[in-house]
Amino acid sequence: MKLQKSSFAFVLLILALLACNLPGSSSQTDEPPPSVEAPVTFVVIENSPPPALTDTPSPTSTPALPPEITLTKNSNCRLGPSTYYNIVDQIASGQVLPVSGQNEDGTWWQVTNATNRECWIFTDNAQPNIDFRDLPVKNGPALPGVPGQFYVTDQQCQPGPKKFTVTLSWSIGSDTSGFRLYRDGNRIIELKANKFNYKDVNAPYGKNITYELEAYNENGTSERAIQIVPACK
Repeated sequence: MKLQKSSFAFVLLILALLACNLPGSSSQTDEPPPSVEAPVTFVVIENSPPPALTDTPSPTSTPALPPEITLTKNSNCRLGPSTYYNIVDQIASGQVLPVSGQNEDGTWWQVTNATNRECWIFTDNAQPNIDFRDLPVKNGPALPGVPGQFYVTDQQCQPGPKKFTVTLSWSIGSDTSGFRLYRDGNRIIELKANKFNYKDVNAPYGKNITYELEAYNENGTSERAIQIVPACK
């Protein structure tokens, strides 16, 4: 009898223990639901390579044009930059000539003609293809100096026979090969460099006379010395 009571008590104890572990039992401790982690988005930033550097081409410079002139009229080409120099060529309008220099005041251009000879063209006779301000300044060969001391040293006026004689004298200048004497614009005689006077036995009667004397050499002539003689009446 005592054994049956003990067995019965043991069964009750087991049932009580089982009841405590049943779902829904108020004695069960609620555990928090597992946390749900928000998805993490990774943004991958890749360093893009820097743009390749390319050489910027430098602007192409226009090649400088060689200086040239085009003649706008028929022109004398002289040995130097003035009308005192001898003419070495006569070139037709429309010709194109290379230019190598200019005189100091820019009124003449040094060119090369068809025979490869250098000579000078007056600027009013041609049109340049570019600005010639930077052309080198050049000089022509030496011209003779102006004859000095050009005077009337004697004159004989004869009204009866209406005859007039004038004697002229002068001194030599530099680089002189000879002299040319003009009366009223017309050349009356050419003299050697060692001759320094001249007697004009045919001077015109009854009018003023203009005498001009120039020196010359292989390059050209000098300016003219002038003497004006009053009329013999």
